Amino acid sequence: MIHKQSQYADQNGIVMIKHLMVNTRILFPFITGILILSLLHIPFASAAEDTPGLIAWQDWKTDLFDEAKKQQRFVILDLEAVWCHWCHVMDVETYSNPEVAELINKHYIAVRVDQDAHPDISNRYADYGWPATIVFAPDGTEIVKRRGYIPAINMISMLQSIIDDPSPGPSVVAQLEITPSSEMSLDAELRKKLTDILFDIYDAEYGGWGNIHKYIQGDAMEYTLLRAQRGDRLYSVMARKTLNAGANLVDPVWGGVYQYSDELDWRSPHYEKIMSTQTTNLRVYSLAYALWKKPEHLQVT
Repeated sequence: MIHKQSQYADQNGIVMIKHLMVNTRILFPFITGILILSLLHIPFASAAEDTPGLIAWQDWKTDLFDEAKKQQRFVILDLEAVWCHWCHVMDVETYSNPEVAELINKHYIAVRVDQDAHPDISNRYADYGWPATIVFAPDGTEIVKRRGYIPAINMISMLQSIIDDPSPGPSVVAQLEITPSSEMSLDAELRKKLTDILFDIYDAEYGGWGNIHKYIQGDAMEYTLLRAQRGDRLYSVMARKTLNAGANLVDPVWGGVYQYSDELDWRSPHYEKIMSTQTTNLRVYSLAYALWKKPEHLQVT
């Protein structure tokens, strides 16, 4: 009797679990939708509001340069990201410096923008990374465009130099005019020119491209893998060396890929993980595994 009751209880439990699993599958999209809608009602904290300090930061706004012209002030734009390490360092070491703050508050309108909140501005200055520092004349003319961390002493010198002579500096160049080609494909001359650039900036010693930060560059890697798939041995060597080195950026404890390496040997990861880096690595290492069936490429994915 006890055995039969126990068997019945076990069967009943299995039925209940199956019933719960079915209901969970049905309810999960509904629950997820409610969570997303609730997040949409959470007010977004602007970069300016989120970083109180010595400087009176403002948000980017449509009448910014009207205000700058009325006040006859320059505009300094700090383009940052909440996940950016050097942005936080610059906020603590540079913008918290009393001399820097005094110059900015007296002669500039200080604008702080989070690149995720303003993709239009982020895309315009994408080549300058994070943090990016852009200084404008009151009429909106660019005077200085600086990439990366600026120490306090350099910032003081730059701010004062602009006050003394607001002429656009060497970092401001005329924007290239892009003319759409009438051809459907690249001609042989342009193709060779681009190929030469790809080889010139390739790091034969450590793999990857460039001589500052190392990371898996999606477009370059996909092209290299495509040429390797077509039997080009040189491209195969380039791709394998870069992929093997890029595996050093995988977090062995928590998983995911760090954004880049500070050193050329790929062994000094910059401890930031952003979604675009994960998707690029997932795509590239998946393509490599499909081509060569190497377990180390599958392991990275």
